Amino acid sequence: MPEDAVYQREIMAALDKYKTAYSKKDADMLLAVTDEGFFGFGSGPDEKVGNLEELKRQLYRDFAQSDNLDIDFGPMAVGHDGSVAWCGGNCTISATVGGERLRLVGRMTAVLRKVGSDWLFAHTHFSVPDRGQAKGQSFPAQSS
Repeated sequence: MPEDAVYQREIMAALDKYKTAYSKKDADMLLAVTDEGFFGFGSGPDEKVGNLEELKRQLYRDFAQSDNLDIDFGPMAVGHDGSVAWCGGNCTISATVGGERLRLVGRMTAVLRKVGSDWLFAHTHFSVPDRGQAKGQSFPAQSS
């Protein structure tokens, strides 16, 4: 099997573990696939995570504020160089919040580091496209 196909398969397997853990609201499982030097960003203005302890608090907040929770990844582009890989693509988070089913359709990028035989998430960034920015425009509409 060509080297790129091996990386692709391994990174997609790591994303599947992430998806399973997040959808099960299993913080311990998520932390087990996270690098000790992790930092990342969510879509909320205060969702900046600088270490594992902050990630744990963010996960518990996510889990406490939702009933059913699912995350799904669309096609992901994957790159790599030795023990570092990166990926990015579409991401949809579905959750039941206050009895209402919500869908956040966004994008996710991640950087992973290989430790032994495991790919660990060193960085993630989830974002939702600016809803005030029209398709085909590089900047949101300016208010007068």
